[in-house]
Amino acid sequence: MHRVLSALTGELDLFFGGKQMRAGMRATTSLLAVVALTFAVPGNAGAENRHGGTLRLAGLGDLDHFDTASAYTAVATMIQRAYTRQLVTHPTTDDPARAGALVADLAAEVPTVANGGISADGRTYTFRIRRGAKWDAPSGARQVTADDVVLGIKRVCNPVAGAGAPQYFTDTIAGMREFCDGFAQVAPETGAIARYLGGHEITGVRALGDRTVRFTLSAPVPDFLEILALGFSSPAPREYLRYLPDGPEFRQHTISDGPYRISSYTPGAEIVFTRNPAWDASADPVRRAHVDGIHVRLGVDRQEVVTLIDTGQADATWDVPVPPDRLAPLLANDDPRLRHADVGMMEPYLVINMLSPNENHATANLLVRQALQYGIDKAAAADIAGGAKIAHPSCQILGPANPAYRQYCPYATPGDHGDPAKARQLLAEAGYPNGLKLKMLHSDVPPQPAIAQSVRDSLARAGITVELVQVGIGDYYGKYLADSTYAREGAWDIVAPNWRPDWIVGANARSYFSPLFDSSGYSADSPNFGSNYGFYHNPRTDGLIHQALTAPDQATANTRFQEAERQILDDAAVVPMVTRDATFFVSARVRGAVRFPNARVDPANVRLAW
Repeated sequence: MHRVLSALTGELDLFFGGKQMRAGMRATTSLLAVVALTFAVPGNAGAENRHGGTLRLAGLGDLDHFDTASAYTAVATMIQRAYTRQLVTHPTTDDPARAGALVADLAAEVPTVANGGISADGRTYTFRIRRGAKWDAPSGARQVTADDVVLGIKRVCNPVAGAGAPQYFTDTIAGMREFCDGFAQVAPETGAIARYLGGHEITGVRALGDRTVRFTLSAPVPDFLEILALGFSSPAPREYLRYLPDGPEFRQHTISDGPYRISSYTPGAEIVFTRNPAWDASADPVRRAHVDGIHVRLGVDRQEVVTLIDTGQADATWDVPVPPDRLAPLLANDDPRLRHADVGMMEPYLVINMLSPNENHATANLLVRQALQYGIDKAAAADIAGGAKIAHPSCQILGPANPAYRQYCPYATPGDHGDPAKARQLLAEAGYPNGLKLKMLHSDVPPQPAIAQSVRDSLARAGITVELVQVGIGDYYGKYLADSTYAREGAWDIVAPNWRPDWIVGANARSYFSPLFDSSGYSADSPNFGSNYGFYHNPRTDGLIHQALTAPDQATANTRFQEAERQILDDAAVVPMVTRDATFFVSARVRGAVRFPNARVDPANVRLAW
């Protein structure tokens, strides 16, 4: 009861206090929402056990991709829970320990060595597909088959809208790299894609009958089940061969094997989900499907999103974070509608462009990069990112919750405020006794401008003058960081992007080290460097990452990841700055808004008090 009373007091503080004062009707509605939350507790009028209603999500941007082969954002991961299924998945829970343990989804059971699903050498995984898992196919409900699983994996590297992290598959499944290399040469046309998919096989993915599928790996992969839990690994129905991957027609004909189907989609405006009549609750141990439908309202800025939720006109955030001015009072009052979770998110971390020609290739100099490590006031950046309750200064890539974590902080400073004197000393040793000038690229989306200004101000103390270059968020990632020409030409020297691992619980060190620091698939002349934006290149680091990814067991993998992290930090490749909790905001009528597996509302498992 204390927590609920605190929430009620917090809303009164918001109503009567200074900058957060709202107009009378809005404040009254907000107050009534919290009162409703106060009395809608377990055991009161059966509110917790009711089914039905429509879950209303609101946000700014459209879904990046409907197609599971290419969808690669946190919001896509959230909504895929409603209309897709995978062989294995993470459970919906508030318990981090339980969240890290994979459970069977389409598979009848999680394969292990003990049950015969994984071979003794760790290179073969066999799955039996659960009977009763069905597609909502145009011709009628149809069982999900092993061929559908094979087709889903094949489509990962299609030449139109392939996966954002194909290396998860090309580095693990036997024959996948060769299959994808061939696919890359195919014309981006429906007919050509269908012919290639029908005429070529992946050595390591085989359907053994209607409901048995076998994966053969090129080497043991301790986290292979985690890869199969990704949306990329979803099966695909044969009807998808009729459409260009994630094209306009595809988006109007997306087929569900989850509890909800897409009944209408208006680009940039709304997505409407209704119940999937082909879905059988007895064949799905993961999704409870309490609500009758899901409505996603698009094109709403984040200030309005929070207002809609605060006043009960929407139920949860879609893609936008809570603005800093709205977040602070919610945190201060421990408002139970604000949920947050440590998901190992680096937000931000500083990437150093190793190829920049500026200032006589200054950023290629280890001493200069070490000076940056000491120059930045991480505590100030953490305050901007959200403050002590959700943002913390960091000196490592991995956090304590990661099983591969081992404490290592080579550039510690008092109170995490930086050490300008040490930074100046290192600059002088590097040949820059009078300081140097660097360009920092940043997006126009808060808090990026404020973070950039903080970096500029803290580095100024060390004699480093930073020129800030602001660009739109689309150009930030889609142009300047995606095209390596800008790095080579010195359009930027430093950037402070965010990184969230592709799965936020369990053994996820791969999703930091493989995309961010493995340069083995690129050269300095490559058209892009993937997510290794500044082209950090060290063959020893690449080797350690490869050893970790092909280790015979997770303990060995963790040791190699620890060694790789130490090397990366010794090379001062990036400056870890802040680890920040993921946050999401829900209305007073939402129940079961737990933190895992996605640190967002699970639309297939929340309930509504109505």
